[in-house]
Order: sequence, then structure tokens, then C-alpha cells
Amino acid sequence: MPFSTISDQITIAAPATAIWAALIDREQSRIWAGADFTTDWQPGSPLAIKPLIIGKKGADKGEVLEVLAPALLSYRVLPRVSGLPDLPDNYSHVTISLAELNGQTRAGISHAVPASPVRKGKGFEIGPESGHNHVAFYWRSTLPLLRDLVENRDTIALRIARQAAR
Repeated sequence: MPFSTISDQITIAAPATAIWAALIDREQSRIWAGADFTTDWQPGSPLAIKPLIIGKKGADKGEVLEVLAPALLSYRVLPRVSGLPDLPDNYSHVTISLAELNGQTRAGISHAVPASPVRKGKGFEIGPESGHNHVAFYWRSTLPLLRDLVENRDTIALRIARQAAR
């Protein structure tokens, strides 16, 4: 199955250790990622990601692949919304890298997404690019929230995210 890769990055005015803490802390990830991550963040460990969307039941399943604190976090996940069967080739692969320089850290994301199955309904059609588009939008939204959280900024988006995480 063909994959497309979303890559993005943001510079955060904080050391990599502070960003790392926000990445792996369950309460902080509820805020910046809008999801509840259940894992011990050890390579080979199972990972469950429950989006904090009202009415959404169940969790996406995955596995922690690589952990090099505080520089690299990699995992694979099968989002239920993808509509893909639970086969190894259908899992998305996420890698978050942190590179610190002069008190700031560049947080980079690489997210390989399999093509979505075509789905049609009354008045809509979802094409093979829908997963890619969804993931690109997700990271464009969450990377600034991660920055705002770690830098302790007072933004409207962060206030809303904190409220949603409760």
C-alpha cells in the first residue's frame, strides 16, 4: 500500500528535556495532542491513543518503536477512523525528533500515512488522500499547542485545549 509522509517542524523556546516531558506525560499530551496516550513509552510496548472527542468511543492501537530521550520518539498506530483493516502494512508511523541549539529546540514530525480506502455516502466521497489531509491538519494544529504549552503562553487555543482535556 502506498504511503505519503507529512513532515513539519516548529521551534520552541525551551530545552529538549522540557518538550520531552510534555510528549510523554499523559496529562500534558491530553492538552497539546487532544488525546489520551496509554503506554509506558518503552520500545515494544503497546500503545493506545484515545482521542478526546465527545462521543468518540474506543482507542486507536499501536506500538512504541523507538525511544531515545530526549531526542527521538517513534511509534506506529492504526487509527480506527482510517477504515483500514488491522494489518501491519496499514499502520501509520510517527517519528518526533528534538534538536536543541542555544536554549531553543526544533521539534520535527514525520508521519507516514497509508492511503485511505475510498468511501462513499449520501452526498460525500472520501478519497485515498483523506488520511494524509487529516494528519497534515492535525500536526498543523498540535505543534503550535505543544509550543504554547511548553513555553507557558497564554493563547486562546491553549485555553480551549486545556478545557477540552478536563
